[in-house]
Amino acid sequence: MAKSNRKLLKFCITFCFSAFIIISPSWLSLNGITPCWPVIFLLPFSLTNPPFISVSASILLGIFLDSFTISDVSYIPSLFLLSLVWSNYGLHNKKIELFLNIGLMAIFGTAFVGLSIWIQKIIIYDFLRNNWFHSWSVYVFMSEVIITGLVAPFFCSWLLLTYKKN
Repeated sequence: MAKSNRKLLKFCITFCFSAFIIISPSWLSLNGITPCWPVIFLLPFSLTNPPFISVSASILLGIFLDSFTISDVSYIPSLFLLSLVWSNYGLHNKKIELFLNIGLMAIFGTAFVGLSIWIQKIIIYDFLRNNWFHSWSVYVFMSEVIITGLVAPFFCSWLLLTYKKN
């Protein structure tokens, strides 16, 4: 019985996550920039699972996200490293219950993902090395970090509670 509930929970979380990526609610945006949903999903999953499972989930999540974009940049390297760090942190610190700690980890994770994508774009595309690209990139980067830092504690703490109950 508990095993079927766990499978149902994982299916519902995966379905809701993909729905949030595809049709991100407009009320969860800051000037049109939505939160970094991969970080919000990966943070509690990595904190509660061992490194091998969280790394495989991050690779699958990166492949899923890269299927929506037509760019040459990838989410996989940054999500891979974040899942390793967060799963090792979760193994050593079993009591992750502070609301602000989750928000701070989400802010650092979003900043890492955003910088990773930004650096990949600068390396791959030579014509993006001008001032116009960097002016709107900083704005998008900062907006995404702020909105993820505000939204992540609510969603991540809810996901942590559901993972711990099952």
